[in-house]
Amino acid sequence: MRHFLFFVGLVFVLLVAGVLSKNNPENASEKPVVRVFAPASFISQWGPGPWLKEKFETNCQCQLEFIESSEASIMFEKLKTGRGSKAIDLVLGLDQFDLDQALAQVEWQKIELENHKASDWVSEIRASLERGPFVALDWGVLSFVVRKSETRPLPTSLDDLLKPEFRGKISLQDPRTSTPGLQFLLWLVQVKGEDAAFEYIKKLEPQILSYAPSWSAAYGLFQKSQAKTTFSYTTSPVYHLVEEKTQDVVALQFKEPSPIQVEYMGIPRHCQNCDLARRFSMFLLSPEGQKMIMSKNYMFPVLAGVRVGTPFESIPHYDILSSQVIPQLSDRERIVKKWSDIRKAL
Repeated sequence: MRHFLFFVGLVFVLLVAGVLSKNNPENASEKPVVRVFAPASFISQWGPGPWLKEKFETNCQCQLEFIESSEASIMFEKLKTGRGSKAIDLVLGLDQFDLDQALAQVEWQKIELENHKASDWVSEIRASLERGPFVALDWGVLSFVVRKSETRPLPTSLDDLLKPEFRGKISLQDPRTSTPGLQFLLWLVQVKGEDAAFEYIKKLEPQILSYAPSWSAAYGLFQKSQAKTTFSYTTSPVYHLVEEKTQDVVALQFKEPSPIQVEYMGIPRHCQNCDLARRFSMFLLSPEGQKMIMSKNYMFPVLAGVRVGTPFESIPHYDILSSQVIPQLSDRERIVKKWSDIRKAL
């Protein structure tokens, strides 16, 4: 009998403990989950994602779940079909070339910036800060990087890349699969005009070591010294300064104004935890969040004053395109196909 009473008592205690655990707000399983699409570089152990997650979860009484974003069209399809507990609450890393497609395929909520004033943002990005419902997260200037010890004199124009010393030594990205690759192609079209741009591409062909499928693959060839130069970001030398303690890598300053890449974030209309997504977006735009994105993502912050006292403050000024033309998707596809056809014919 005593064994039976003990058994009944144990069952009762376990049931009560289960109820209390279920009602405990500290129970992790009961915390709302904020689901965030983000690029692999952002959420990797070397990126800003893990630190931002830890800091935000300290005060939000929620769980932050990063999901690696895939190719844009696939990601937009997932956003359209995701509902309820599987809905995505925030998307990070859309660039200016993704926004038209994003607006056409997915409904979005506006991210309000009522607690910020115009002077809070860096001047270079102020005009591009808000694009419809999207808000800029970070940005970068693109150029070619070289090692000073291997390249004298330093090239000062796109035409200098046609010199014999760069034959078979330039690493570029494929515009069909890489945003920097598309940036380079559209940059040529904008600064030279379409016909002259494709004549330049024909002349550049002997100089190309590889059109890599991604920025990381192209940059890897430069890091291994297989390429003498590669198309990258003007913040890349800071990476080598911080991680490798070398000042040998520099980004070139051309007479042609440089293109910029702006990365945006957006909240889908069918988000599950929309208020928490807004809170996290504001955290990303705080000085603390922006500094971590800058130092781990190696991109410029959109918030003014964040670079002060950091290695990013030493990056020289680059002339940038006063107004970057963003062709319609159909026109971009035409230009990329033309690039592909010309390369096949060479």
